[in-house]
Amino acid sequence: MSAGSRKRHLRASTVFVGALTILTAGAFDQPPAYAGNPFGSFVGGVIGGVVGGAAGSQWRYRNGSSGYSGARRSGPANSGNPTSDAPSAADSTRALASLAPPTTSQQQAILKSMSPSQTLGSVGSSGDLEQIGNGDSDESNRDYTSKIDELINRIKVAQNLQHSAKEGDVTEHAILESLDGAIREANLQRFETFLGENWSPERLRVMILDRAGNEIGGLFDGTNRGAVTMNDLDLIIKKAARNVYSRLFETSELLAANRGSTLFVQRLYQTHGDLVSGDVRESAEQLLSEASASGVAPFVALLSRDANAFALRYRAQRIIFDCLSDNVETISSSESGMATSAEIAKRVLDVDHDQCAKWVASQLIGPDGKLKTQDPMPLRVIWTAEGPKDDPSMYGRASDQL
Repeated sequence: MSAGSRKRHLRASTVFVGALTILTAGAFDQPPAYAGNPFGSFVGGVIGGVVGGAAGSQWRYRNGSSGYSGARRSGPANSGNPTSDAPSAADSTRALASLAPPTTSQQQAILKSMSPSQTLGSVGSSGDLEQIGNGDSDESNRDYTSKIDELINRIKVAQNLQHSAKEGDVTEHAILESLDGAIREANLQRFETFLGENWSPERLRVMILDRAGNEIGGLFDGTNRGAVTMNDLDLIIKKAARNVYSRLFETSELLAANRGSTLFVQRLYQTHGDLVSGDVRESAEQLLSEASASGVAPFVALLSRDANAFALRYRAQRIIFDCLSDNVETISSSESGMATSAEIAKRVLDVDHDQCAKWVASQLIGPDGKLKTQDPMPLRVIWTAEGPKDDPSMYGRASDQL
């Protein structure tokens, strides 16, 4: 234990002993109060016992009830005996027991109603990586039929409020057909094929319908008296599908880039184990951030002109992190076993400039100097100098192929 840790431990111990002294010296005069909220009475009883006990002790000192004040109490029983007011062992036991929370049916009901959250746990642990892309148990995120019903009812209400006399052609079947066509046109079925990820056909349809529901309000304004045709709705659904594709592409590449940076640190520990020093561990995030910024900088002007600019920037970072992981031994090794933090920082930037930037250019830039068409890739795909490496185990079949 370091000197600083021993001092903090000593201070914490001193505070604890002081608080315990106050409890045993003055809290015995406080009667238990259990009315109302059992948790509140417990906390209030402890705080009240400490504060009230301390105040009571000070009152006794000031009024001569203790031999420490210099003023003696009257009566022969207390003459020359400053500890005669000390409670007995039985009184101490009863007073400490009174500070415990009562076991009531109300308290038990509150405790039983509590449920742990799935978000609790070790943030940043390796277990988090295993949860990336996993399915969610929330059924509302997959119930696209209810979303269709809500959309149709919303159109009905708007038409009734504006007293539309025109018969509509919006049906559940027509919306399903429009959804299937929009998914194929936007290439969203690509996400459906990624096994073990969160892009199921049901969720994709819910995402499209949610976005379409946010934009359908414009169809009710104007002189059409709320009359909405299926052709109008189909255009909105197709636009929503394209927006969902862009959003998922960006999200998928962001998750993959984060995973790539974590894998670099894991490879570092796998290579050197306990030799990884604290300063290297603390500076790893900053090193990776500087490397990704330096590696992506030559392509920023070209990437910014693409409709999926953010997704492609995350893809470039993803490639750089995979490149650094592939060269982790060269970056971190030395004759003594583990390179210093300064040596690692320099080698990271050197490898980034000499190799990783070429990986990015090979993947994103074509012979004509323009951006190549990029398709979404599963999170588990790893990049190499030749390109992404995947295998059939990462894919399933899209819904339109069944």
